[in-house]
Order: sequence, then C-alpha cells, then structure tokens
Amino acid sequence: MFESIDKVYLMTDLDGTLLTTDKKISPVDFEAIERFRSRGGKFAFATGRTLQSAMQYVSALKIDMPIIMYNGACIYDPVSKKILYSCMLSDNAYDFTLEIFREFPEVGAEILTPDGTYIIKQNSYEKKHADYCINPIFCSIDDVKKGCWFKVLFAMSPQDIDRLKEFSDNRFFKDVSFIRSENVFYEMMPKNVSKGSALNECRKILNMKDITFAAAGDYDNDLELLKNADFGAAPANAQDCVKKAADYVMKASCDEGAIAELISVIESKIKKMEVL
Repeated sequence: MFESIDKVYLMTDLDGTLLTTDKKISPVDFEAIERFRSRGGKFAFATGRTLQSAMQYVSALKIDMPIIMYNGACIYDPVSKKILYSCMLSDNAYDFTLEIFREFPEVGAEILTPDGTYIIKQNSYEKKHADYCINPIFCSIDDVKKGCWFKVLFAMSPQDIDRLKEFSDNRFFKDVSFIRSENVFYEMMPKNVSKGSALNECRKILNMKDITFAAAGDYDNDLELLKNADFGAAPANAQDCVKKAADYVMKASCDEGAIAELISVIESKIKKMEVL
C-alpha cells in the first residue's frame, strides 16, 4: 500500500484533527507536513468549513492540491482557484428548513453557499459559531437564492440536537442527508454527499488510481472519509465510533501533534516496504 512517499495523498480534517482547540496548526504538525511534502508527499484537507474560512490554512500551509470543502459538497483547487466539483441541495431544502424551524423554534441556522455564509436564524450556539465565519450575512431564509446551497447548518444544545436527529430520522426527508459535525451542530447535506464521496471524486478527477489515500478525522462527519480512504486514522481525542472505523488510532490528540504522529507512521511503513 505504502510503496513510496510520492504516491501518498494525505487528507486530514481540520477542526479537532489538524487544528488545535484554539484553531491553530501546532509547530510539530507544521514541520512534519513540510517534511512530508518536501519528500514528494501530497497533502490537503477535508473540512466542513467554507472556502472563505479555510483559506487562512490554505495560505499558511501553501496547499497546492485540491481540498474538500463543505463536508464533501465541493472540491476546490487552490492553484487554479477553480471549483472542480460541486453538489448543491435540492430546492426541497428550503421547505425542510422551514419545517425544522416550526418544530424547533429555538434552533439557530446558517446556509452555506459559494458566495459565503448566510445566518438566517440566531441563537447562542449560532452566535458563537458566527465568530469563526468570514463576513457572514445576516438575513431571512427568503433572501438566500435557492439552487446554490451547499448545506444548512443547525445549531442547538447537544440534547436538542439529539431530538432534531430523531425528528429527521423519523421524517425521512427526501433528496437530503443529515450529519452531526459537532455536539451542537447538525447539518443538512445533498443526498449521499460526504467527505468520503468527495474523496472518491478526487480519485477520478485527478486520475489517481495508483495513489494511496490516507485520511484522518475525529467526528461523525469524518467517518465516510476514513472508510473510503486506503488508510484511515483518528487522533486520540476522536469519537469512539471514529476510532473503531480507523486503521490506526494516534496516541496524540489534536493538541499534541496527531498529524505529525500519523506522518511518522506513514514514513515508517514506507521504510519497511523499501527494505522488502
């Protein structure tokens, strides 16, 4: 599987995996990524974030490979500055969102589009999340053009998110899927779209049949990414369900250089193959 480092494409989640709890890249991870890339390794990330909020990390790491955005609804090439792949929610998402508003009047919500983040319903959880958004637009749901929604993010207390999940499971909304991306976030996505489906699109778009895809993630929305990768890994702080799905569980957490540890594991596997 790990024949040589120039045939490895490492794709990591951002929040809770590559980024520390204060949303930074640790020096040990940064140095390991630089070493990995200098030897020919390919590096990118897969995130639920918007392009606008992820660009700071693209610039810091000088990413030159396609990245997965919006939990798999978009693949973006930072070199050509073009969207290579995208999948939008159907117009049914508008009615489904209103239905959720009626059932859960306390919910906060935002709609993510290629143009940015539209905050359509505010609560304390959404207000806190808005601090990480780049120039969010506060408006009514009717002010957001249909047909260009990557996803809808709902924000509530963990207990209320549990109720929302039960409601959506029983309601069987057609044309959409739901994924929990944090204990206070629940996201409406296009049907069958995930970080894992986007990874497979990357394989096809880049014609990388002979490339080993390694992936790392910590939460529910990373499960499909790890399952569709050739080698999936989880940091020590990952959810138990993610650890169970991983081929390797790091001893380090996102605050302790988990990605540096993963890169060392990959390098070790390559050395063993070279000896053979």
